This record gives sequence, structure tokens and C-alpha cells, in this order.
Amino acid sequence: MAKLARDVMTNNVIMIAVGSSLAAAQSLMKEHGIRHLPVVDQEQRIVGILSNSDLSFFKDSKMYPVEDFMSQPVQTMNQSASLMDAVDTMVEKKIGSVLVVNDDEELVGIVTTEDLIQVLGQALRKDSHKRPLSTLFDIESLDEIAYKIAQTGI
Repeated sequence: MAKLARDVMTNNVIMIAVGSSLAAAQSLMKEHGIRHLPVVDQEQRIVGILSNSDLSFFKDSKMYPVEDFMSQPVQTMNQSASLMDAVDTMVEKKIGSVLVVNDDEELVGIVTTEDLIQVLGQALRKDSHKRPLSTLFDIESLDEIAYKIAQTGI
């Protein structure tokens, strides 16, 4: 059985509110060791996302609000979507994360390239058991996984 987004996503996603400064975003990302930070409105709806690369150009970031530099629209997927859907979306859009939502479109997790590399590492460690990669990703070969990862620019 193929893995689903909910099987590998990071739960308890750290978020930042619209109107917050880029300095606050940088501080949150550093404090929690994260590279992707969803931006939400007052109703906790996803309105954008910041990545560490969005913030890398700013030395005096106190004066800029997050909404001026967040990426939008945000790529989301349902928690019941296949992990391969996450891989395909990230490769196609050349992004490092996909936000995971429930049926009510509420943010419940995030799948990042780091999560996908961990799954790949687990698959490679289990290779001695000759478990087919298709049971994890709905694909046929390690070559196909390597190709997908290479397309993301990692």
C-alpha cells in the first residue's frame, strides 16, 4: 500500500500571522529549525508561505511585513493524497514543500523535501528486505525516485 501525505507530514506546523514582520518570521524559523513558514489570516486560513530563501536577502527586515514577500498561491494537498502526488507537485512547481489540509481545508501538516528524503532513506535501508519501492511511492524503480529528487534541485 502506498504512503499517504498524512503518513509522512510534519504535524504541529509553526505559522505566522499576516502583519508580522520578516524579522519575526526569521526568528521563528531559526528558533524552530524550519525552512518553510505558512502565513495565515485572523481566521487561521492559509494565505501564503515564506521560505528561508525568501528571507535570505534581507538584513534589516523589521520594517517589512510578511505578506509583502510571501509566495502565493500556496500549494496544498489533502491529507489523504498519495505521497507521490506530493513529489509530483514539488517537482512540477519547483518548490520545497506542500501544505497538507484536512477535508475542511484546515492546515494539519506540511510535507517538505526533508520528509521525502527521510522516506527515501528508510526505503534504501529496507532494501535488504527486497521490499519493492512501488509499495512506498507507486513507482517502479529507485531510478525514478532519484530522477524526481534531482528535478527539485536538491
